[in-house]
Amino acid sequence: MATVKDVLGLPILSQAQVVAGNSGLERPVRLVHVVDIPDITQWILPQMLLMTTGYSRFQWTSIIGELDAQKLSGIMVALGPYIQEIPDEALADADRLGLPIIVLPWALPFVRVSEAVHQLVIQEQFAVMANIDRLQTQMVRVAVQSRSLTQLCQDLSSLCGHAVDVTDSEGNSLLNRAIPMAAFTQFPIQTFHAHTHFLRVALPQPLEDWQTHVFEHMALVTGLWVLREQVAARTEARLQSSVLDMALSGNVTHDPGLVERAKLIGFHMHRRHHLLVVAVVRTGPCKTKQGFEPVTHLEDQLRHVLSEWKVLTTLSQEYIVAVLPEQPAINLVSLNHKIHRLLRENGCLTAVFSDAVETTKLAETYRAIIRVMPRTARTEVMDLSSLLFPRLIAELPPEVMGTLVKLTWDRITDPVLRLTLQVLVEHHGSRSEAAMALRIHRNTLRYRVQQLEQILERPLDPGYLWELGFMFRWIQSQAQSQG
Repeated sequence: MATVKDVLGLPILSQAQVVAGNSGLERPVRLVHVVDIPDITQWILPQMLLMTTGYSRFQWTSIIGELDAQKLSGIMVALGPYIQEIPDEALADADRLGLPIIVLPWALPFVRVSEAVHQLVIQEQFAVMANIDRLQTQMVRVAVQSRSLTQLCQDLSSLCGHAVDVTDSEGNSLLNRAIPMAAFTQFPIQTFHAHTHFLRVALPQPLEDWQTHVFEHMALVTGLWVLREQVAARTEARLQSSVLDMALSGNVTHDPGLVERAKLIGFHMHRRHHLLVVAVVRTGPCKTKQGFEPVTHLEDQLRHVLSEWKVLTTLSQEYIVAVLPEQPAINLVSLNHKIHRLLRENGCLTAVFSDAVETTKLAETYRAIIRVMPRTARTEVMDLSSLLFPRLIAELPPEVMGTLVKLTWDRITDPVLRLTLQVLVEHHGSRSEAAMALRIHRNTLRYRVQQLEQILERPLDPGYLWELGFMFRWIQSQAQSQG
């Protein structure tokens, strides 16, 4: 906005002299008006430049304070037949209040001054409008190009020259890192949610009208960006669910439209994929050190942690199913490193990870994971292959395995011989390793083996020990299921 200093720079005012109030030359000027009546105050508007010939002979000694209180920009006085000089008391008040008093030549027509000042004000307003239009265009361009809320706020901050943040209704920053502000002005952002977000600008009140207009538009652009991201997230989530549900149900199709939509979210039918299934092992939401976490929030956390691996997720009852494309960086060790904290902080989760399989094998792999999913929470991801063999043993016919137990384990009543047989099976029949584990001489072990062979009526050869290993695993699986 034009100021008194800008007005004094006009060529037509080259002979004007500031006789008081030099400290107020930065006062804004919105209009100029001639007033030459005694009751001057009722004709004053804020940011107005007053011109007078002194014809009304108003009380200079008392009027300066009233004019300043009405936010007058300044007083232009044409010295001549009606006023030859301004009282020293009025000049002193003007200096004290920073209200400029400017003396004009009597021969200078007020109409020419008024015309020049109003042209300046219009030009300034046009420049402000052009600047607002430029900023609004740049804001839209920045919003289109920004890929995160933090990036959007950084770019908007560069445009306006002030730090910008987005907060929730409680004042918590939604950015990756909150931006400290000693003083700020905030503008509401409307989104799909019932609660309101705010655009916070590191600029204290009061703002000029054009600044308010700019930041209100900035809040609108930010709100549109948030809405775009919300719609995109909802659309992608629905598309992910439909594509993954199709793959997990075994209904793999080669429909061109669905194949193309799957590629848009990073799922390629011809590639191999890992399967990660995270289960909530107790009913109700998970209890964490922050409180109760719904499964949908846990899915968001998992997707965020694994985002660099182009993970796709969906929910199936109390299971979070994640599909990851085969790549060298993805293995059991790296996966545990990624989600160890998530498993540790949410004490009701268990997770199973599979080797990469063809798309047509995802449904079969998913069913296998569900069958072997541990029933107790773990702090690490389990490998599917390490769980399949115990599961197969656990599903062996109880009648057959019960008979084997009666013919072997139940016939051995001596605790020492039972321990010897267990250790021998664990070491795959190696006499030297078993003797070391039991901390006995090999001859002692040989004697015990002879006793076991007499009781079982069979030599403890590798094939028989392998059968006994099945039996021990089956006994352990039954004990776990009963526990």
